[in-house]
This record gives sequence, structure tokens and C-alpha cells, in this order.
Amino acid sequence: MRLDLGPLEAFRGELITPYDPAYEGARVLFNTRVRTRPALIARCADAGDVSAAIRFARDRGLPLSVRGGGHHASGLSLVEGGVVVDVGGMRDVAFDPDARIVTVGPGIGWRDIDQVTYAGHTFTGADGLEYGLAGPGGECPTVSNAGYSLGGGYGPLGRTYGLGCDHLLAAEVVNAGGEVLRASQDEHPDLFWALRGAGGAGFGVVTSLTYRLNPLPKTVVGGIIAWPFERAREIFAAYRDLYAGRADERLALCLLLTTEPYPDGEPVIAMYGMYVGPPAEAQEAFAPVLALGEPLFSTIGETDYLDMMTVMGEEIVYGLQSKWLGGYFSPEGFDEAAFDVMAEHFKRSPSGFSMVRFDLLAGGAIARVPKDATAFVHRDALHYVSVIAQWPGDEETDANVAWIDDFAEALRPHLTGEVYQNYADRDLRQWPAAYYGANYPRLQQVKAAYDPQDVFRTPQSIRLP
Repeated sequence: MRLDLGPLEAFRGELITPYDPAYEGARVLFNTRVRTRPALIARCADAGDVSAAIRFARDRGLPLSVRGGGHHASGLSLVEGGVVVDVGGMRDVAFDPDARIVTVGPGIGWRDIDQVTYAGHTFTGADGLEYGLAGPGGECPTVSNAGYSLGGGYGPLGRTYGLGCDHLLAAEVVNAGGEVLRASQDEHPDLFWALRGAGGAGFGVVTSLTYRLNPLPKTVVGGIIAWPFERAREIFAAYRDLYAGRADERLALCLLLTTEPYPDGEPVIAMYGMYVGPPAEAQEAFAPVLALGEPLFSTIGETDYLDMMTVMGEEIVYGLQSKWLGGYFSPEGFDEAAFDVMAEHFKRSPSGFSMVRFDLLAGGAIARVPKDATAFVHRDALHYVSVIAQWPGDEETDANVAWIDDFAEALRPHLTGEVYQNYADRDLRQWPAAYYGANYPRLQQVKAAYDPQDVFRTPQSIRLP
């Protein structure tokens, strides 16, 4: 049955239903394993459109979801038979270089923001070097800044400057009644607390975000260095030792098991990232990595931050089917037994598109924020491991799902049980504790205050107390 869209006649954006030619393309997500069929995709042009779409869904008793970049790991940015409030087209950028802040729409990605604040702005620091201003972005160019930051936001600048959610100064939010609110430390501070780490979990739709920015040299040292997979256990140990008690917060390296050349080559183990500081100070930081010797290849050298992040993003393939599983290593869990599990299971991957990657969290600015200062609770962990199964065709699904399930089960004894909410697992039974820990009861109180009718309900939204 066709929806009566008459109440949305003043909608400025685009309304797409299953009867429209654009529908099939409009419901494609980053993870094409998701085949959800919404009743309406409301591509919003502004906060007024968002308000109208929320009221439309609420008044008809239709479930709704929110979509930005379409990267939700479990596909919860679409809702079966309901209304998708799509904010991906809201991509405005307002940059204030003097205040070192930027206000952006929820649909724009970090590379486009960096073009304005980093590449498009230069100033000279007290050390005589040229700097730009950079946000706390991650690698993937098609991830929206909102989804990234509201769930936490790990990236190469995190250990030095903090998470994406730690950079948030204010947010414009449309609530369940269609009202536009401003959340900050001074206005609706309880909602602002919840948005920073649980912002996609059912409080409202964020339509604008204001971030503080960081000074970053125009020339940095970074890149990727890879070794033969046969050296995996040695490189694992070196990576662990690199951050054990290390005080320098400016060396940001992730670890990666992947295929080179991608995706039809051989397994390799690699480190990639950058030194967040003047190039003259990078040599000592990188020395333990370079001392490992005999890499297959290395691009470590002086580069531009935006160029480096753009190159990294080009390796991320859009449109594969995928399943993500992972967790935070316990303090004693990143050991030789874990190295064996990862090396042996990765070798058995049925797809060259699959990978294992580590987000670096060790110490630094992330850990200096108290666990209850924001909704984001995972402040003490050293490393997060993601096992990412990716494959192109339906006929490959069973083999790849079996592979990642077996891998994750073997790795489970080495993990804490907590899970990064931006890498959501739809099958996770104890997700409130895994995502939010001791902060969950307070999140329930905020939910009751701002969405008492549970309009923003998804399989993993905050439950009413």
C-alpha cells in the first residue's frame, strides 16, 4: 500500500518510496549484505525536513531509523517497513579559523572537512613551521562525521588530542516531538553528555555538530610499512612492546593483517599511521619500527596529512558484503597465544577482501577523560581488534560467516567482553553492558527525559528504564 505523503508536501528534500525508480539505489548501504526495505527514505535538506519526517513516522506509528553515511556495521541505519530519516545530504561547513572551530552538517565526511580546515588554511606556529587545523577524523572518506563522532570516534589524532566525541562542543538535535534543541555543556547538558558516545542510540536526530580543531603541521611523517606474513608473531610482539609504558602520545600506528596486492595477493602484516608532531622529532619515535628491518615495502616518510589520509581511504572498498566482530583486548590478553589465534585463523580466510585491524587506544588524551565524563566508557583499553569479513557474492556468504564466527570465538578468551558501539554487532545479547558499561543506567534516564514514547527505537537503542 502506498503511503499518503500529503503531510510532507512542504518537504524540501527528496522523498523516495518503493514505487520510485531511485529506490533500489537509495537503500544500498556500505554493507551490501543488508537487504532491508524501508517504506520511505526521506532525504532531508535541513532540520525542518528532519522534524517533518519524525512527525510523519510518529503520527503513523511507523518505525524510523537515521542514516548518515550508511556505514552502520549491522545495517541499523535502515528499518524494515519504516521511515529512514536520511541526513547524508546535509553537508554544510562553517569554519571559524580564529576560534579554531568548525560547524558541519551530519552528512559530510572528514576528508571534505579537512579540505577546508587543514588544506585550505595555513598559519605559522611559534616553532616557525606551517600548520593547518584538523578535526579528529578517521580513515574512511564515506563515513559521516556524525556517526563517527557520536559513537566515539577513533582516528590517528586520537591518542594525541582525543576522540571525535571529545572534540564536540555543541550539537543541534531534533527530538521526538520534532523540536529543534541545542545541546552543549550549558544547554541540555544531560543530552549533550549522552550524545558523546551514545548519540546514535535513540535520543533524537543530530542535524549540526560543532567541533574544536587541532593544530597539525603541514608536513608530517607517516605512511605504511609491511612485512611478510611469516613474521606475524614477531611483528605482533614488537607492536605490543612499542606501546607498553610508552609516554610519547604523538606516535599513532595501527596494526593490520591484509592481503597484498589487495585482494588477490598474499597475506601480509603491516603497521600504518603517523607521527602527530614536527617531522624533526619523528625519527626517534619510528626507530623501533624501522629497526625491525627487511619490510616488503614502506612508504614511511614526510607527507601531507590530508594526502596520507586520502591514500588510506582509497583502500576501503564500498559495496562489499561484510560482517564485523571484535572487542577490546584485556591487559594480559594481547599475548603469544592471541598472536597464534590471529595468525592461524587469518591464513584460512576464504576472501582476500577480509582483514584484521587494530585501533590504537593506548594512554594519551583518550584515557585522561574520566569514564563517566561522557557516555563513552571505553577509556582504559590498550587495543581494539576488529575481524572484518568482506566478500562480493551471495554464494560466498556461508563460508565467510563461518570463518569470522570461528575466528571470533577463538579470540574471545583474550578480550574483555566490551565492544565499540560504532562496530555494532546485531547478534550481541548483552549489548548494553558491552557498549556502555556502568554508564547505561544514566543513559536510560536521559532516554526517559527526551524520548519517553520511545519513538527512536531500534534493536539496539537505549531502553526506557
